[in-house]
Amino acid sequence: MELLVNLIGNAGEMIKNTNLNNQNIKIIKIDEKDLAKPKKIIKLLKSGDYSNVYFGTIDLRFLRFEFFMKLYMLLSFHWNGAIIDEKGNKINFSLIKFLLIDIPKIIVEVIASVWQIIFHHLKVFIILWKYKKK
Repeated sequence: MELLVNLIGNAGEMIKNTNLNNQNIKIIKIDEKDLAKPKKIIKLLKSGDYSNVYFGTIDLRFLRFEFFMKLYMLLSFHWNGAIIDEKGNKINFSLIKFLLIDIPKIIVEVIASVWQIIFHHLKVFIILWKYKKK
């Protein structure tokens, strides 16, 4: 049995365009807001004995929560899965790629964001100090 967690879009088009077995798939529709509830999503993914877990969306180009979808697959111990769209495009889940590329990329983004905030906060503070000094 396979699970398709449909975020946005037509599940029938996703199944047809990605050549999934229609008879062996369970479709569950959730809202994007539900991705912010990790306990709910992990419980959903662990609720059955699924061989593959798919997250479905309209278009992969507009995907905002790819990291979290992969993280939920990792935390629910589903190593086989993918993120699919209506056009038949697919991002396969790879444990090695997730651990060695995606997680370090997120860490670098967080560090860069914190650095930007600190740098610009100090820059604004110095500019205001110079302005008040005159």
